[in-house]
Amino acid sequence: MKVARMTLRHDAAPHPVFRQVVSAIRQKKLLRPDNGVLVAVSGGSDSVCLLMVLHEMRQRAVLPGLDLHVGHVNYGLRGEESEKDEEYVRELGTTLSLPVHVERVHVVPQPGQTVQGQARDARYAFFARVRREYGLTAVATGHTADDQAETVLLWLLRGSGTSGLAGIPVQRGDGIIRPLLDVTRAQVLDYLASRGIVYRTDASNATRVYRRNQIRHEIMPLLRTFNPRIVEGLARAAEILAAEAALLDDLERERWKTVVKDIAPGRVVLQGERLAQEPLGLQRRLIRRALSVVRGSAAGLTFRHVGDILARVVGAGRGGKLDLPGGIVVKRDGALVTVGRSGVEEQASAGANWVTGVPLLIPGAVQLGEEGPRLLALEGCEPVKGRADGRSVLVVDADRLGGPLTVRNWRPGDWFCPSGLQGHRKKLQDFFVDQKVPRTRRAEVPLAVAPAGIVWVVGYRGDERFLAGQATTRVVTLKLVKE
Repeated sequence: MKVARMTLRHDAAPHPVFRQVVSAIRQKKLLRPDNGVLVAVSGGSDSVCLLMVLHEMRQRAVLPGLDLHVGHVNYGLRGEESEKDEEYVRELGTTLSLPVHVERVHVVPQPGQTVQGQARDARYAFFARVRREYGLTAVATGHTADDQAETVLLWLLRGSGTSGLAGIPVQRGDGIIRPLLDVTRAQVLDYLASRGIVYRTDASNATRVYRRNQIRHEIMPLLRTFNPRIVEGLARAAEILAAEAALLDDLERERWKTVVKDIAPGRVVLQGERLAQEPLGLQRRLIRRALSVVRGSAAGLTFRHVGDILARVVGAGRGGKLDLPGGIVVKRDGALVTVGRSGVEEQASAGANWVTGVPLLIPGAVQLGEEGPRLLALEGCEPVKGRADGRSVLVVDADRLGGPLTVRNWRPGDWFCPSGLQGHRKKLQDFFVDQKVPRTRRAEVPLAVAPAGIVWVVGYRGDERFLAGQATTRVVTLKLVKE
């Protein structure tokens, strides 16, 4: 594999793609000059373009202190071609004097899952692990405006709402960023050609087996006959809908506070009359939110499921019950609508509690044992007597969490970055030893956990990475309350 003929000098005039990405990073605040970023590189044109643009930004002192890492996953699905992809990425990293992290994954088809879906999950899990291990700020992927347009069409064909039609987010809470999302694939190829940069080609992208490829090779060319700038048009529509969806998300959070009556492990109780008074669009969103809290996610829920709940339970006067897939039961008892897991009352009386992992909604609460304290999660910075020392109160940056919170006990291999240790990692087992927590009591210590890591060893110490600071724009207060 030869990459030596690539023109790596950056003394030529900046390419329009370079200027476009610089503008996007600045306007959307994706990166700062001293950040560390793992660039997901498959070897294809999009990811190679992204890596080269970020490298050029560092060379031109646009992001002078940027700590660049290269990440690659070899699934072995394409035999020798997969090996050549890995070889290319390793050589590219060496040419640029960048650290390269490679993971080899054997994907075994599972019932109900596609190989592509499993590969994607493995890929993002690896990137998240490297990001945590090296203390990097973000993981950058090479999604382009063409990917955005194809995604919008995919969701449109499925009958999606605003969240799906908003397409691929330019930035996610778990540190994923997409700096090329405003750049078309044609622009990517022009940038690479102007720099003499070679890249790998995946022959499977030309097949018509996958739905996305059918859209790319059949539907998009047809749409271009109606609008030559269809890619830009669909990408712009996604950007508009993303802003609309964010507005609705804020409204949903506000209405949630007034509609929720109670939240307990495996159960959410809603005030039926207040829910019924909301506009239909918000009713649907609030029902999906309740189902997500109980199930852990909204995956697998259909428009019909939500509609059945509204018609047969919420709109059923004083009674009504509906069984949903996955052991979920929605019922109305008087003025209250309960969304819960089948048999949750029996499980609770048998001793099931937060130890197995319970969602902690924001705002929301989790009861820590039958007679124990409650762990509250509140939006904003709540008044605190004394100081938020990490024992009874912790104030964190919501945008660093990477997704919903869960309360669970400790597991072998758990680690965090205790506040006061300047970001140094510490195994939770060693932390318990330092804090003189008896072995017999360690499983009783609750942990507030986000997708990005352990946020709070409740009652002891918070994780330095998640603490709110001067740059924080969205605050969450975690509070231990004894009642």
